[in-house]
Amino acid sequence: MEIRIETASYNQRRYGKPWIAIVDFSESTKGDFSWGDWTGDHYNGGEGVLSINATPGDIIAKGQKDNRQPKNSAPDFFVVAPNGKLDPLGDKGAAYKYYLEHKDAAPNLDSLRQERATLLARIAEIDAIINA
Repeated sequence: MEIRIETASYNQRRYGKPWIAIVDFSESTKGDFSWGDWTGDHYNGGEGVLSINATPGDIIAKGQKDNRQPKNSAPDFFVVAPNGKLDPLGDKGAAYKYYLEHKDAAPNLDSLRQERATLLARIAEIDAIINA
């Protein structure tokens, strides 16, 4: 499922571009970041949209670098709920603890079935467009 988060305008001289990533703690306690996209106007600090493809249970980090106060640049961590909502986890330590608690958990079959139905519906929609 695609996660989209709208971002507000900002002072581009002070702040870097907003970012979003899926964090995988399976290989490293530091986490491997798979980056998403931000679409917006960085030159003028305009509003934009963060987007990333994620599945329920994925750990998401989002942030924005503060060039004047780097200590304020720490990202926020979330887990993707089955309905696509982002539930806050807190800091990186809390995200890693969440990973450890849930890494061996059985997959949520209801959310997998829901995701499968969504994908099959999208494939049927694409087939209809192609065959029209």
